[in-house]
Amino acid sequence: MKKNTITFLIVSILLIFSALTLTGFYAAPVAAKDYRPEISGSFESGDRLYTDPGDLEENEDNIVDYYQYNKQWLRYKQKLAVGEYYYLKAQRQQRIYEQSQTYDNLNLEVEGNYTFYLTEKLRNRFKLLLRDKDYLEAETKDYQLARVQYTLQYDLNEKHDYEILFQRQWTEYKISPEDDYRLNRVSLKWGWKFSENLDLDTKLQFDQQINTKNSGRTDKSGRKISLKFKYKL
Repeated sequence: MKKNTITFLIVSILLIFSALTLTGFYAAPVAAKDYRPEISGSFESGDRLYTDPGDLEENEDNIVDYYQYNKQWLRYKQKLAVGEYYYLKAQRQQRIYEQSQTYDNLNLEVEGNYTFYLTEKLRNRFKLLLRDKDYLEAETKDYQLARVQYTLQYDLNEKHDYEILFQRQWTEYKISPEDDYRLNRVSLKWGWKFSENLDLDTKLQFDQQINTKNSGRTDKSGRKISLKFKYKL
């Protein structure tokens, strides 16, 4: 992933959601009146103290590290119809360490989501995430990330539903481009309402990480299968 790729993705998401906004105002004026846009957000601040294990008293001798953080996000969401909506979300998060200053970082993210029904039982979801992470005292770890995700959900009946997900992620390091890599993911999910009290979820996931040719690192691939259940006593 190069910088012009990130620029292209940023411009694309702005154009797409601008078009969706215009569609909401002009193509479907009735729906626009029924569904008002929402703006939500959060402001969070705190700290964390690391001390030697087993020592409950806080003093300068047993403190391993300490950091402060703050996190803010703002989201604009517009519902267009039943089961159809889009949102744009911006987030900023910062951590400042007292000892491990090479971990000091500033994380900026922009996320977009557009979800809509193709048919009564078939639903689409497009998601785009852009991230810029700066390590304030260790510039070699700075990176930019872009993630595109497409999900298709199908409700067969009251007992069975299916989901397939395709995801591609590009990660680019600003100072060391030889560490750039691409991550591909495909997952299949099956939900089964086994009985009135028991729900089962099965998921099969495939991952592939492809590094740049001059990275000196081996490419990676993996598979994962999981089974979740929820039982009402």
